Amino acid sequence: MFEEACSAFARGTLIQTARGPIAIEDLLPGDYIETSRGVQSVTWIGSTTYVPGVRSERSALDTLTRVTAEAYGVGRPGSDLLLGPAARMVVKNAKLRSLLGKDSVMVPVSDEADWDRIVPVKPGGAVQLYHLMVQRHATIRVGGIEMETYHPGTALSALSSENMRALFLSMFENIEGLQDFGELSMMRSTREALDQLIEL
Repeated sequence: MFEEACSAFARGTLIQTARGPIAIEDLLPGDYIETSRGVQSVTWIGSTTYVPGVRSERSALDTLTRVTAEAYGVGRPGSDLLLGPAARMVVKNAKLRSLLGKDSVMVPVSDEADWDRIVPVKPGGAVQLYHLMVQRHATIRVGGIEMETYHPGTALSALSSENMRALFLSMFENIEGLQDFGELSMMRSTREALDQLIEL
């Protein structure tokens, strides 16, 4: 859960702001970025480092995902994107509307791996990874792909230890309790579950 707060976008990922595209490592809380809910201020930025060769059953930070240029069509993305294990993207399908009431859900980018356009990678050097949170959970366009801003979802409420919950919340100066994160803007799923729904 701590990793997911900090491991969506690799250093160098361009984020659309009110002043134009800015590399994620150059953003600061208070900067305004373009989101699916309009221009919002960044309220928090987390960061962690992928270190090659460090493996742990308790960590998801052993593999990143490379989305190659134009994997989803012209300019989507315009150049390769390197994404961490917490990156989620929006997937749309008209069949979902009759099943879920909406035609879009968010799935982990790693679930989309096809070993051709979207490839799991283990870089040979360290990679700084970032995630960002805005006032109200939303999606942002990254390289023409609609991706999620940070929200812990239901994971925090599942923590049985009060100490661990307090430690996690201490990372966010603007948050006192789970309710302060607000509602998710869109349902989360997995690619496998989504495919099963669509085939119904």
